[in-house]
Amino acid sequence: MDEAERDLIRRAQGGDGWAFEQLVCPYDRPVLAMARDMVGDLADAQDVYQEALLAAYRGLRKFRMDSSFSTWLYRITVNHALRFRHRRQRRHDIEEAGGADAADQPSVATDADLLKQELQRQLDHALEDLSRQERSAFVLCHRQGLRIDAAADIMECSSGAVKSYLFRARDKVKKTLAPYLEHE
Repeated sequence: MDEAERDLIRRAQGGDGWAFEQLVCPYDRPVLAMARDMVGDLADAQDVYQEALLAAYRGLRKFRMDSSFSTWLYRITVNHALRFRHRRQRRHDIEEAGGADAADQPSVATDADLLKQELQRQLDHALEDLSRQERSAFVLCHRQGLRIDAAADIMECSSGAVKSYLFRARDKVKKTLAPYLEHE
């Protein structure tokens, strides 16, 4: 962490909203993309992102600067995304018990568009089937492009654990997507 970032953190900790905005601005798109990868829907990801930013703003006074600001912000976002997924799963279980149906929507799409949409749905489905550790590792390393040590900091585990989660996640995703990738 450079001195300019430390200065922004100190100013934001003192209540300077502009300083906080300058701190989070470089991470805006990557954090939103990570939230989308974690929850599977852009609208839900925007909610998670807003909750995470609010939590970061409220908790900034407790930030001790022993990790990078980005690691801290990613960790908050991952935690909010996991809580969101847990709440959504509980709602889904309740709705499923009531027999909720999905609405059919007419659309015009090419075969390539349909294949891409189906592949994305299957990837989202494969990610849903991963454990929270496997999903976090997969999203952080493969979708966000973070190094294993950075993912380990965010996930608060060892680099070896992240490698293990990644191995299992890749294997599960590959098995889920295999029938769709064979047709290409």
